[in-house]
Amino acid sequence: MLVDRLRYELRILGGWIFAVPLAIMLAVTVLALLLSHSQILPIRIAQVLTGSIEMVLPLATTLLIANLICYDAAMELQLTLPRTFALTALWRLTLVVVWTAAISMVASTFIYHWKFLRIPAQLEHWAVIPQVLGEQLTWLAPLLWLVGAGTCLALLIRSRVASSALISGLWIVEAIFYGYFISYSWLKPFFLFATTLAPGIEFWFVNRYSLLGIALLLFLVDWQLLHNAEALLQGRAGEE
Repeated sequence: MLVDRLRYELRILGGWIFAVPLAIMLAVTVLALLLSHSQILPIRIAQVLTGSIEMVLPLATTLLIANLICYDAAMELQLTLPRTFALTALWRLTLVVVWTAAISMVASTFIYHWKFLRIPAQLEHWAVIPQVLGEQLTWLAPLLWLVGAGTCLALLIRSRVASSALISGLWIVEAIFYGYFISYSWLKPFFLFATTLAPGIEFWFVNRYSLLGIALLLFLVDWQLLHNAEALLQGRAGEE
């Protein structure tokens, strides 16, 4: 039964959902190879490769999920069944996130082996295996935070276009004005791209754990919003 459900959801999602993260990593790898044969400093190549798993993949995954959450051709039917749409949405969200997480984990391991993964100051003196394990927080924290926030925005605004624009705007603000997230204490827990942009900060672990904690709260809010059938139907009507 579980395997059948998994096959069904994979078929509904379509191959393109899983091809996008792979295409992104392929494009970034080609870009890094081109940069390595030019006059670009190694630290810039490291920023590109680290940013691919900390900045680019989480954003792409969030935009994909925002579209999945906001629209389902059989949403009205599913809302009348004992198995709620919330469970269906959770299945699909989990599949996409797990796929991105697998790609990020493999990519981070290779980037670390190539010595192009930026190492936070708090991990510099760790042994190799603990360091590699700790580095997984580089992509895990922003991935879960952005997915939680993007899903929440999509369900509240009930528009995949508007929610995607807002989450992309937040991404741009953090990427450009990251200095404020380093300087102001109240912004530090929301600093998504610490490894790529400021690996020397002394609050890297606190930042990563804060992001994970906020992500957990966001997912709890998402779960409640997914049970609001009236709002889901209004959102579907607004998208059509």
